[in-house]
Amino acid sequence: MTRLLPTLLALVVWLALWGDISVINVVSGIVVVAILAVLFRPTPRRHTLHPLALVRLLAVFVWRLLSSSATVVLAVLAPTPARLRSGVVGVGLSHPSPLVATIVADAISLTPGTLTLEARYADENEDETVETTPPVLYIHVLGLSDPAAIRDDVQRLERLVVSAVTPKNEDRA
Repeated sequence: MTRLLPTLLALVVWLALWGDISVINVVSGIVVVAILAVLFRPTPRRHTLHPLALVRLLAVFVWRLLSSSATVVLAVLAPTPARLRSGVVGVGLSHPSPLVATIVADAISLTPGTLTLEARYADENEDETVETTPPVLYIHVLGLSDPAAIRDDVQRLERLVVSAVTPKNEDRA
């Protein structure tokens, strides 16, 4: 039933675009919708989206964006050796999901003062490793004082992402 609804909707849109319900329009619509259905087969979802957790993740991201912007402004307007100290920190993620790793890496890169340089898997020569081994993110940080605090912060962010976009094999009840 879930695949039938988009198909019927596409047929209705086709007929609405032609503005006339005739045999030729219905037949051509069925042919076009069938071709589209073959070309754009839905892939099974590997993650479940939790809207409330997503709102919480977005709120945390906005807060991180504001607070890190203030940190960068301070580093520019009143530079000190501690504020200008930078470094690269490797943070091992705990989930092998490429989507979770992408969201975490993007959230880090979109935050001023930090940049995800690389997501490295244990052995990038094997295709199966990406699906089974969590990556290590290498993050450049401005104002680096405590690498352990950065690791804890990224792991908290990863937990928020996993609670918002849960891999199917870990779906919560």
